[in-house]
Amino acid sequence: MEEELLWKQLKAGRKSALEQLYRSHAEALLLYGRKFSPDGQLVEDAVQDLFVELWQNREKLSQVSSVRSYLLVALRRRIIRQMDRQLRRESPEEASEQLFEVEISIDEQIASQELTAEQHKQLNQALQELSTRQKEALYLKYQLNMKYEDICQVMDINYQSVRNLVASALKRVKQLMARGWWPIIFYFLIR
Repeated sequence: MEEELLWKQLKAGRKSALEQLYRSHAEALLLYGRKFSPDGQLVEDAVQDLFVELWQNREKLSQVSSVRSYLLVALRRRIIRQMDRQLRRESPEEASEQLFEVEISIDEQIASQELTAEQHKQLNQALQELSTRQKEALYLKYQLNMKYEDICQVMDINYQSVRNLVASALKRVKQLMARGWWPIIFYFLIR
């Protein structure tokens, strides 16, 4: 409810609402953006540009059901456009799939108690076997704790496709992992 109020205030021209939205979402946006590009400066610039554009176009903004989803979608598109422009400048004849890198962030102390270094390495290797879309769906669902409906907006796919992506990704990780400690991995994914 507070997010909706901040969004309305932003549309009405209150700079404090923009600042609060920035403080609330900047960290998550930076982390999400870095999953698409290792270029930290590009991601930081994209986040800054996103909020500048929000302010400049505040009167044209429509009401949104989820501010976080809106911001993630806008950032994702902005970063992909920037990377496409860079790729065309560097080698216009190359077409490559956008990468989404994910590594499950697990508190070091808990990880050392629950997972051996080898198991952690195996988990990350299993995650690398997933498709780009599967990685992104898992990240949004379990790292950003987003609802399936919001993930639909961010990834621009329908509800059932998101559910299928998450289910197939978890199934694939489970297949790639050694038996016996899958419940531990699942625990960390749903935290």
